[in-house]
Amino acid sequence: MKAVSYSEGKVFTADIERPKGDGVLVNISSAGICGSDLHLLNAGVHAPHVAGHEIAGLTSNGIPVAIEPIISCQSCDSCTKGDYHLCKEEFYGMGMSINGGMTEQIIVPEHCLVPLDKKIFLKDACLIEPLAVALHGFIRTNTKSDHRVAVIGSGTIGLAAVAAAKFIGCKVDLHARYDHQKEAGEKLGAGSLEGLYDRVFDCVGTKETLNLSVRTAKPGSWVVLLGIPMEGIVLPGMKTIMNEIKLFPSIMYGASSGIKDFEQAAKLLALNPDIGKTMITHRFSLEDSKEAFRVAQDKSSKSIKVVFDPKA
Repeated sequence: MKAVSYSEGKVFTADIERPKGDGVLVNISSAGICGSDLHLLNAGVHAPHVAGHEIAGLTSNGIPVAIEPIISCQSCDSCTKGDYHLCKEEFYGMGMSINGGMTEQIIVPEHCLVPLDKKIFLKDACLIEPLAVALHGFIRTNTKSDHRVAVIGSGTIGLAAVAAAKFIGCKVDLHARYDHQKEAGEKLGAGSLEGLYDRVFDCVGTKETLNLSVRTAKPGSWVVLLGIPMEGIVLPGMKTIMNEIKLFPSIMYGASSGIKDFEQAAKLLALNPDIGKTMITHRFSLEDSKEAFRVAQDKSSKSIKVVFDPKA
């Protein structure tokens, strides 16, 4: 079967053996290119395994599922608390340290499967992973419907944060760098930045966006890091201290009160299945992997989320 990988700065499609072993076989319907894939590609890392951690498909018996791409020990303190994304005993990330979903089939542990409502268009269901990333930050900072939310950055995670805010019932405004991202944000219900906010979600993590995030946060409020500050966390010190701004670094997804962030994200997409029409801008076959990654990196292409369709 066909599979997409990247290594040492190059993207390639290869023929590999179909998966074997214990677990549940899933026929992949959609696999998204994440910003982290682009970072790793551009960093020239050696990653010969199958890429892709934004994955959805059909089980052999026809059940539509999203795949939570984390395999952890399931028994340490972090795992039993629902923080399995922080497991330090045994942790594997699909598409990162083990084979992922930019292929035709994958076998995964049953606990990684999240059954989907039939309202969800399966070829859009890879969006559940970035939606879960966004929701995790909202849930862990106890964001409520009466909170005013700002989202800084309008790539996939930024737009997912807008969708998450609307799902919770918040008023949300968006800072967008590109016109096509601003338009997408408006379609999802975002306004323009104005005034101060109870929660600011920084989905970029640069010195400039962190500065903007702190400047738009109310005294005593949260700045939530959904973007990864690759060059360190640089904050305007006086503003941060004098206003007692709280910083919450948010990574991946887990479970709160026994409910997985992935389950909440699946519910979000079922309630608003048109999100896919707004966020997914390009679809490619597995054979066109080089072009897919090129488009994902080229903002002049007006790309937001680029998705592989293994059946194309």
